[in-house]
Amino acid sequence: FTNNRAEIAYGFIPPLMKAYNPRIREMTGSRYDTEKAKLLVKEAEKIYGGKLPELTLAMPGTGVVFRQRGEFIRRCLKAVGLDVEMDYMDWPTFQNKVKTKSAQMFSLGWIADYPDAENFLQLFYSKNISPGPNNFNYSNPEFDRIYEQVAVMAESPERTALYRKAEQIVVKDCPAVFLIHGVAYVLYHEWLHNYKPNAFGYGLSKYRRIDLARRAAYGALMKALR
Repeated sequence: FTNNRAEIAYGFIPPLMKAYNPRIREMTGSRYDTEKAKLLVKEAEKIYGGKLPELTLAMPGTGVVFRQRGEFIRRCLKAVGLDVEMDYMDWPTFQNKVKTKSAQMFSLGWIADYPDAENFLQLFYSKNISPGPNNFNYSNPEFDRIYEQVAVMAESPERTALYRKAEQIVVKDCPAVFLIHGVAYVLYHEWLHNYKPNAFGYGLSKYRRIDLARRAAYGALMKALR
């Protein structure tokens, strides 16, 4: 689905953040293990007293890509014994469903608003529950304590360590299944200098320097090829 423009996510702090924990994969129980998943479903059925009822997963779109991804997820869950109905909806309807705590499960992503891991931690802060950004309605007093502490700290190794500790708490509680970190590629001409792609400016850049001679040569080449 991503054409190799993604990395598997084992936590919610993306690799480009300074607070990213390179050992997070070792610390999470998240892994692809269909046989273990089948056993856990059977265990859940024993507790429930029969086959588990059909679940519903809300998808934030109705287009082909959303339907392909939804069908893939449905088949994966069906393979381990879970029946899931995919509920495709337009963005406003999806937002209303999630923000009013009406979705049983949902699929959603997050793009940082500023280059600091706190932007991701806020998604799990209990005072941010729906209709705030904590759409999981997750609450953990220890996580909240750390979040309130790091929110007023200057950048430091101590703050980075606390970010990682907070992430481990969420990963252990598992209010969400983390799938991928998106990877973006940017193409630009050799005559464009000082261009530094970033994950927050959506292609914007400052202080660009253009090699006018090379750009003119490129323009002449394009004319000659027509």
